[in-house]
Amino acid sequence: MKRASAFVLSVSVLVLLLASACNNSVEDMLDDYNKGGFNTGYVTISDKDESEYELEPDDSGYDQTKLLYPTYTVFDIGTLNLAAPASCQSFKWVVTDLDSDDTEEPIAVTYYNEDYPKDSQTTKDFVVHIPDSGLESPHTYVLTLTVVGKKGGVYKDAAQLFIVKFNYGVTND
Repeated sequence: MKRASAFVLSVSVLVLLLASACNNSVEDMLDDYNKGGFNTGYVTISDKDESEYELEPDDSGYDQTKLLYPTYTVFDIGTLNLAAPASCQSFKWVVTDLDSDDTEEPIAVTYYNEDYPKDSQTTKDFVVHIPDSGLESPHTYVLTLTVVGKKGGVYKDAAQLFIVKFNYGVTND
């Protein structure tokens, strides 16, 4: 019995010591968290001016191959949401069929927001809900983005677009 009460006393003292060592209130901890930049949605990796890392079309040293990633894989139940650099004068998104005889012929894709006509993919955002888009699954397409920069330079990049079937509850038994 003495051992049990000595153990309880030891644990109680330890808890009191730990509690007194943590003299921060919940508000103090939240303030520390918010001051750390965690609520901004991005992480700063350098104390240098961020604008030097965000080159836009027509800036010296801009690489047009960075407009798009090389590949995008989207489930047939998913949505593809991409955006061109905001500073551009014009935008053109073109989807072509990699397996077609005429790989230059654009495919009319229905946007997520049906306010855009199928053949007018000239907005900054490319938002396509795959089930409603007209794109087939499984299939490979080429997505090309052409932009005109703020000073008139033309930039173009292409990516492979893989549409894959989502297997509902399939197990490997």
